[in-house]
Formats: sequence, structure tokens, C-alpha cells
Amino acid sequence: MKETLVFVHGMSHGAWCWEEKFIPYFEAKGYTCLAINLPGHEEMGSSKTISFGVGDYVQALGAFVDKLDSPPILIGHSMGGMIVQRYLKTGKAKKAILLASVPPSGVLFPSLRTLFRYPGAIPYLLQGNLLKAFQKYAKLFFNDNPLSEVYKPKLCAESFWAYLGLFIPVRHRIDCPVMVIGGSADGLISVDEFQQTAQHYQAPIEIIAGGSHDLMLDEGWEKTAEVMEGWINR
Repeated sequence: MKETLVFVHGMSHGAWCWEEKFIPYFEAKGYTCLAINLPGHEEMGSSKTISFGVGDYVQALGAFVDKLDSPPILIGHSMGGMIVQRYLKTGKAKKAILLASVPPSGVLFPSLRTLFRYPGAIPYLLQGNLLKAFQKYAKLFFNDNPLSEVYKPKLCAESFWAYLGLFIPVRHRIDCPVMVIGGSADGLISVDEFQQTAQHYQAPIEIIAGGSHDLMLDEGWEKTAEVMEGWINR
């Protein structure tokens, strides 16, 4: 039996984003695949306001992992990558993959870049309505993916408190092996920030040419999956 992989989604996503392509791919390779729905993200397309903090998400991941027989390989996307980083301050994993992850420095600079590029998102931010901003500016996640119109209705409301929590930097190191993967055309996190994350954790890094923020849903998602599997098997 191969390793257990635990997938942690990002803002306004849910377990569904892994179930589309990555989980069938890795299950076919013999891995046990589990995807968590963070609190308030259980219903696809929900616009119900939620008010969880990042700490609540970290606690939920810890409770999820504690039910397993042995430490898994954690795969965190975007905000989920920051949740994995924070969890691993004291939690255990065999390995961790930070996929298009929020960097240890937090979301200040990604947020400023986004608002400069899409000033129309500012009113939504002031209202604390992240979902509306993501729906209107879906290119932040999907770039020009032709399936973006399929994925966009699946996005759900995100906690503004959790977003604010992502401004707090992470300064600790992680004991387990870490890999950083990002897309060269990511609409939210820059290649420089992926490199900073890799440097912080002294981790190998792979930049997927043309990859969007949602690498697991890209047209060329297989490339990312293959890179992940190759590193997992080292």
C-alpha cells in the first residue's frame, strides 16, 4: 500500500477541486487519497457568510490528521498551503507539498497586486465579500481555462477573518521534507514568492510553465501531478 495523501483546499474552494482530477489520478497510482472540507466549505456554491479564523482551519486539519493511523503526506493549495505550514509548527507529516501556496510572508503583497490589477475588487473587499470578487475576477484562479465557467459556480463564500489571518507571517521552520510548486502564470502568487517559500524551508521548487493558480484544474494538470508524484516517490 502506498502513502496516504491529504489534500487541503484554498479560499472559496472545497474538496471538490481535488476530486475533479488529482484524486482519480493518484488513486489510480495506488495512493489513499483524502480531501478535507474546511469548516464552512462543505457546500459547493454556498454564499452563506462564514466567520472562521485560520486557527479554526488549522485545528480542523489537525483533527482530520489525528484520525489517521500514521502521518500522511500533506498537499496544501493557496490558503491551504498556509494552513499546512501553520499546522506543521507542531503537527506531523511524512512530507508536505505547498501548491501555489500563500508564502510565509503572508498575503499583503499578493493582495496589493490584485487590487492594483483589478481595482473593481476593492468594493467587494471593503464589504468583506471575497466570493463576489473571486466570481467577478475568476482569472485570478483559472486564467483562461475554458472550464472556468464550470468551476466558478462551485466557489463558495470565504471567511473574511480567515483572510485577515493570512496577513500574519510564518517564521518557524518545518521538520519534514517540503516541496514548493507554482505556476509561472499564477494570477495571485508570484514566482518570486514561490522562490521565497522554497528558500524559507530550504525546499526544492518546480515552476510549471504557463500554470495558473489552480494548478490542479489546469488544462495541463497532469504535468503538476507528475511532478508531485516524482517527488513523493524519492
